[in-house]
Amino acid sequence: MKNKFDLILKLLPIVFLVILISSCNEDDSGLAPYVGSPGMSDIVVQDSSYKPKITWKGGYVSVLGVNYGTRAALDSTLVFLIYKPGNDIRYPAVFGDVPAGAQDLTTQYGGTRVDTLTEDSTYTFWVLKEEEWNQISSMSNKILQNDSTLTQPLQVVGDTIKLSNRGHTQRVTELDVYIDIRNVNAVGRLGTISIQETNITNNPIISWTITQTGITDTLIAAMGIVEGNQFNPNAEIWSVYSLSDSAGQTQYGKVNIINKPIVAGQSIPGTQVFVEYPVGGLKKNTTYYVWIANKFWDGEGRLRVTNYYAYATFNTD
Repeated sequence: MKNKFDLILKLLPIVFLVILISSCNEDDSGLAPYVGSPGMSDIVVQDSSYKPKITWKGGYVSVLGVNYGTRAALDSTLVFLIYKPGNDIRYPAVFGDVPAGAQDLTTQYGGTRVDTLTEDSTYTFWVLKEEEWNQISSMSNKILQNDSTLTQPLQVVGDTIKLSNRGHTQRVTELDVYIDIRNVNAVGRLGTISIQETNITNNPIISWTITQTGITDTLIAAMGIVEGNQFNPNAEIWSVYSLSDSAGQTQYGKVNIINKPIVAGQSIPGTQVFVEYPVGGLKKNTTYYVWIANKFWDGEGRLRVTNYYAYATFNTD
């Protein structure tokens, strides 16, 4: 009896090990097995670039297209269309860059290839898997449209190709790299200030028209920019005054030497900068106050009725 008991004790570890291995091979997670692709979605276009990086969900693709305007199409609105077999266009892709082994098909469908996108223009970015592309690549002048209700990969209806998200996704984006100027409100006795965006930097162009009675000099002696809708010395982002000498004493803002137009932050000969302009320029979605003053300004008053002084507020987006 003792020998049988000893044998059972010796076999117990082996039995336990077999049960452990068997249980590890079972899937008790409660999740259904993964079947196929979860579909394509969420194209992301990099901000603040005319050659943006482009990413998406749903795996690599064989086609990346960009159309000018609000629709994806195999027509003359194409500005970029590349194809690489085997769903081998990988993310992030870069607008204008043709990966090794890929073909540029933009002109094949009547499009015009551009190297960079244009400010304040609307574009449609889209990607496509190889299976779907093989079925539609010969269909010029067709509009590509997402249809999440489709149970098959695609359906051609007139001049439109409806595509399920199994192998296609698209996104309409307005390119807005630099600030836009909105809601300029210019007041003050000295003159009327105008603010103009450049579309190439975040540094607007500032100009003015002198309107105060008796003032014929179009030059000014001082100017600046404040963040906010009123003057606040603690919120200044640029402050520049003319520099002069009187009997050996340095004077600021007492000679008119600043000529219009001025690009915000530019170096102006004969002036002293008291607050340095920010390196990146103005910010989006912000209110600003810009002011100018003539050499006769008292250096203190900042009301709309102050002599020899004017200001303007504006918004950026």
